[in-house]
Amino acid sequence: MNMKVAAQFDAAQVRALRMLLGIFGLVWLVNAVFQAMAWLAVPDAKANFIHALAKPASKVPAWIQPLLLAAVHGAQAIGAEIVAGAMILIAILLGVALLARRQVALAARVGIVYSIICWVFLNGFGFHYSNGQTDPGVFVAYAIAFLFVLSAAPVLQGRGADVPGPSLRLWNAARIAFGLLWLFDAVLKWVPAFWLHFTSQITSVIPGQPHWVAAWLTFVAAIVHAVGPVPVAILVALAETAIAFGLLSGKWPRTVIAFGIAYSLLVWVTAEAFGGPYSTAGTGVRGNVLGNVLIYLIPFLFLWVGSRRGGSASAASEPAKSQ
Repeated sequence: MNMKVAAQFDAAQVRALRMLLGIFGLVWLVNAVFQAMAWLAVPDAKANFIHALAKPASKVPAWIQPLLLAAVHGAQAIGAEIVAGAMILIAILLGVALLARRQVALAARVGIVYSIICWVFLNGFGFHYSNGQTDPGVFVAYAIAFLFVLSAAPVLQGRGADVPGPSLRLWNAARIAFGLLWLFDAVLKWVPAFWLHFTSQITSVIPGQPHWVAAWLTFVAAIVHAVGPVPVAILVALAETAIAFGLLSGKWPRTVIAFGIAYSLLVWVTAEAFGGPYSTAGTGVRGNVLGNVLIYLIPFLFLWVGSRRGGSASAASEPAKSQ
């Protein structure tokens, strides 16, 4: 069975998609709260914001540094509080639009552009890819989630039971983009540097964690050490390769999606330490709610709700009109 989306969603799928849209809206409102705490509410808020902009510049190649440093200087010239406030306002507006199901297509387009901008200037294009680092940056997943929202905008903002179908072309583009994201991560996990630094991916997030989280991560690290870091790292690489292949090929949809969700949660409770540590300045991965891979659940859930459960796939071969 291929990962085809129905040309017309049934009532249960519509309800589920709208609920998922509301969850995504709440994610953005939580983001806004964390960012406001870090960038506006604390005494060193201005320094926190400038640091968030300047930090990626130290990790990117030299030829990219001028672009990121220009953003830092621009924020200082305009005023860190003004730029931070504008970013928080955007997050609030996106969250409200998604929750209220108003101007969903416009919000999705703005969200895609804004996520890419944040990926460049807050994630530094995902750099640096060394010492086992493989994650290209959480804002790529945000952009893909918004692409799913855009593809389903006619359904999500419709009122009543009689709503149009999704844009199948955009939906499949989002699925392929999500598969490429997993493929990028998987390829880097086959690099020996990831295997050699695998244990440190867990132990490096222990400092600053609550006692119970630190104890849990120490236990996980001990298991990895007992089994062997390299064999476990290879299993991780195999898992991500399988997810990428399944998403790109569209085969075994329910199995791939369920496995992707379970794997993402496993990473969240281990390498991401439940998204912590938490403080008045937000979370350990501030700006993406409670952890990077939790955002990966949004595209997976869109795929789960929208995937066809049977019947002919011929209806999915004719793209619906996009917004």
